Amino acid sequence: MDTSYIKEFVTLAECMSFSTASNILFISQSSLSKHIKTLEKELGVLLFDRTTRSIRLTEAGRTFMEYATQIADLYDKARITLEDMRTRSDSSLIIATMQNPQYYDMAKYVVSFKEEHPDIAFQVVETDELGLYELFRNGLVNAFPTFELFREEPEDYRFMPIVRSKIDVILRADHPKAGNATLSLKDLAGERLLLPARGTTLSRLILREFNRTGITPDIVYEGSSTGSVDLVKAGLGIAMHAEEYCRIVASDDRIVCIPVAPPIDFVYGLAYRDPALLSLAEQIFLSHMKKFELK
Repeated sequence: MDTSYIKEFVTLAECMSFSTASNILFISQSSLSKHIKTLEKELGVLLFDRTTRSIRLTEAGRTFMEYATQIADLYDKARITLEDMRTRSDSSLIIATMQNPQYYDMAKYVVSFKEEHPDIAFQVVETDELGLYELFRNGLVNAFPTFELFREEPEDYRFMPIVRSKIDVILRADHPKAGNATLSLKDLAGERLLLPARGTTLSRLILREFNRTGITPDIVYEGSSTGSVDLVKAGLGIAMHAEEYCRIVASDDRIVCIPVAPPIDFVYGLAYRDPALLSLAEQIFLSHMKKFELK
């Protein structure tokens, strides 16, 4: 999903006019219309009701607007910060990370780097998974944490595996299956599911495994990890997330975390450009991260 298309959607939704939005965005109306249709195809829903005279958001469009605004705002904040620091030097470093960098111990790696190299100034910029790819494509960052799966874009990076993880199920403590040692995907058939945000690697991984088992999941929520756990507690359904996140929330006695069996595995690590294209500070950070590389 192209972040620029999401920003175009937000602009169109705010002014409700293809002509006005295209002028604001400095693109043709036909290009804007094509981009919106591409976005609708990727999401599998109509975002706008169109007539010859006007347009209006559909119910799906109003729902997507909430998430699209957040994505656009996060990307803009990250872009502004990085553009201010675009002139790299050998004594400064920009570290881009996904939201919640405490997952997969990324915060630990950053802190240990700072302790070992106090002379290198650095700034951590947080955005969502799609925003990281966009920042990389635009040359605003040269390294970022990501997943090894689904590496169709961007293609011009190398990958260093750091963490091997798997998917767990999060249930209310009073759920009938809360006492199980493990849960299979067949055990989850008919359950209301709360999944990571649509289009993210973990969401695609989970849906791929359901498809392989021939089960159609009953998805009632796709969004943030915090939001899904709150909804689990409220009794809306059960959530599926990385075991690292499950460890963080497992101290809450209102919920339990259970491994999926057979396991749904994935690898998390660092994506980076050809080392010859990195600044000295970036090369030092890369060497630091290699100490944690999976063997």
